[in-house]
Amino acid sequence: MSRERGNIWPLVSVAGGALLVLVVVPLAIQRQGGSRMATVDAQVTIGDTGGGSSVAESRSLYRWPDSEVPRTAERLRDVTAVAIAASSSVIEGSLRGRIPRDAKELVAYIAQRQLIPAEWLTPQPDVLQTPRGAIHLRYSPKDLMVEVISVPQDRKDGPAILIRLPDLENTRVGARYFESMQLDGIVYPPPFAPIAQIIASGWQPRAFKETQIPDEQRLQLEQWSKTMALKQQQ
Repeated sequence: MSRERGNIWPLVSVAGGALLVLVVVPLAIQRQGGSRMATVDAQVTIGDTGGGSSVAESRSLYRWPDSEVPRTAERLRDVTAVAIAASSSVIEGSLRGRIPRDAKELVAYIAQRQLIPAEWLTPQPDVLQTPRGAIHLRYSPKDLMVEVISVPQDRKDGPAILIRLPDLENTRVGARYFESMQLDGIVYPPPFAPIAQIIASGWQPRAFKETQIPDEQRLQLEQWSKTMALKQQQ
């Protein structure tokens, strides 16, 4: 078993690194700029602009409607951050010979590294509580896989979201996640169920939007991942 892990982990490590730079970095940038995206600066002119006229400049704050779309986007950012934090921690632990034994140990390690807000922690070691719902962390030490599910607090918070790393059944180009097609009566698949079973339970795959990185930079990242793969195989 250890030999099999040694053979697969260079690929998993590179995939995790590529996902981190191609998906999570843009999401983090988007999250940091979220407040700027939600505001607009407006200049309002009152009266004639000629001599003696007064020009009033005011800044108006625009907030996105409190609806399903922005709430879902917020939850997607949160669950993606947790998935990457958990997966990268497993990868790091494997490389150091300290693989987390269970979800409790994995969450404790993530929290210790301050990769998640402390207020998200709950008495349940595999459950995190966010402002818009709960995040359930599933972890398989045997297969070194992480599966994270975002459960909405109510139907206004949007559909449930599932992310699996590594996504070994993904034959497409690019990272993906899954959304429940229903807001009520959501059927949650068992841990690490086959993708066909997840889809049969009422979920559909969605692709991460990776167009935020320029083509030139994307090519450099792809070249970097190939170089890293060759080095680890030597």
